[in-house]
Amino acid sequence: MNMNLRSSKILEKFSENSSETEQYLVCSELTDCQRSFKWNEWEFGMDLFDRPYFIQQLSEANLLRIIVVIVERERLNPGFFSNLRKSGILYDIINRLKNGASTADVLKIKIDPDFDFRSDTGPNKDPDQHSSTLRQYHKALWSKRLPNKTLLDLSDAQPGKYLYHKSELGEFNLTSDCISHSYRNVVRMKNIVDQVPHKKMQNLYNSMHPIGGYTLFPGGVRQGFQTINQARGCNHRIVDRFDLTLECIRRYYLNVESPLKRTFEGYGDFFTLFENFEGYVNFFNFQDLVSDDLSKVKFFMPFDGSFAPQPFPKNLDQYYEYIENTLSFVNNRTNRIIKNFKTFN
Repeated sequence: MNMNLRSSKILEKFSENSSETEQYLVCSELTDCQRSFKWNEWEFGMDLFDRPYFIQQLSEANLLRIIVVIVERERLNPGFFSNLRKSGILYDIINRLKNGASTADVLKIKIDPDFDFRSDTGPNKDPDQHSSTLRQYHKALWSKRLPNKTLLDLSDAQPGKYLYHKSELGEFNLTSDCISHSYRNVVRMKNIVDQVPHKKMQNLYNSMHPIGGYTLFPGGVRQGFQTINQARGCNHRIVDRFDLTLECIRRYYLNVESPLKRTFEGYGDFFTLFENFEGYVNFFNFQDLVSDDLSKVKFFMPFDGSFAPQPFPKNLDQYYEYIENTLSFVNNRTNRIIKNFKTFN
């Protein structure tokens, strides 16, 4: 997104030497130029002032939205604008806008382990679908050689496709899927989640968004089958848990029944790309969630092998266990991804 001419002209009037009133008027003018949105429901934006280091990741569109949040919060809480000036946060935002923020600036860093993909995603939209940085990271990370040494070359230039590949291997539209879940908005989990202090929950949720918390699955519904993303989210024996999903994938390669076996059969050409479970795990860097001999998945909570219905945490202690193990996996996988990417590039 490029800033429109009117916004650019207004921005030129902002000077660090101007008075607080003059600076606020410039921000108010910028706010008037932006399309209306529910700023007070934009969780990532509202939380940004406690995590100002993410300013350097924001897209231009989100920097302008942050200006809206600043102006609206000042109207509700006089003095908020003054505090942002004193802290330097306001000037960081304005300078990034003036210097021409773009996703390309971020991508020059290659793969940033601390990048939060909500930074270049519109308010309360899904990074899986709307983060251009996440899409480029996926393209860079997974355009590599398969176990049979054939290159899985992924393109982001095919209209209507997320990451597209067509060759003698087959035709694939691979889409992003977040593989960490806090369950904070799941009605069934409300009694447990409500026991977690708000700030702690916010910190837990904010920790789930590095690249290690995302993978690719085939997108596009095939006749008679849900997508893998849909199936693992809707199946009452999986409830979006990736540890259980990975166990289903392990069993699929062994031709053993699981709640997702039929869905995986509908996308068998995708799993064939990796030849076996070891090939799949190594390709997507899932080693931290399996035993050394790949015979077992390291579950986030105790698992008896039966895929019992509604495998949510049953109490607060078990919820903390689930979160701790999920975040450990995400962080370890992020580090492994970065290390392997540097090795092969």
